[in-house]
Amino acid sequence: MILQPPSVHPEVSQTIAGFADLSPKPPRSKLEPHRELIRELRRKGQTYRDIARIFGERLNLSVTPSTIHSFVKVRAKHRKQVQFVLPPLANEESLLAPNAATADRIAALKARPSGKPEKHAPFEFRENEPLKLIPGGEAK
Repeated sequence: MILQPPSVHPEVSQTIAGFADLSPKPPRSKLEPHRELIRELRRKGQTYRDIARIFGERLNLSVTPSTIHSFVKVRAKHRKQVQFVLPPLANEESLLAPNAATADRIAALKARPSGKPEKHAPFEFRENEPLKLIPGGEAK
């Protein structure tokens, strides 16, 4: 038995065509008409509590800060899904291979002493004696 994609079956195509006259659903959120206003207020540093207060005072729209937060969060997820593809660099190989001057500088840095003084233990361990601090931290 060979499975065919749904678009090949005539009964599926007829069923889909029967739903073509359905109008799009209205937005489920009462905040959808105010999407740009919320975005602009957030860009200006307004908190969700401030936005809820502004909506109550100026738009006579009762909304909680958590509702505004959820509204923004859901729409932020959709914006994060957009992937940006950077064009390839023209000279990508030349960027990966260091030139002679860069190689010389790297070798000079590696040859340079680290500049950290050697640390000596601030105590001597003797099995049958208690630990004693040695002045100056030098071992005897």
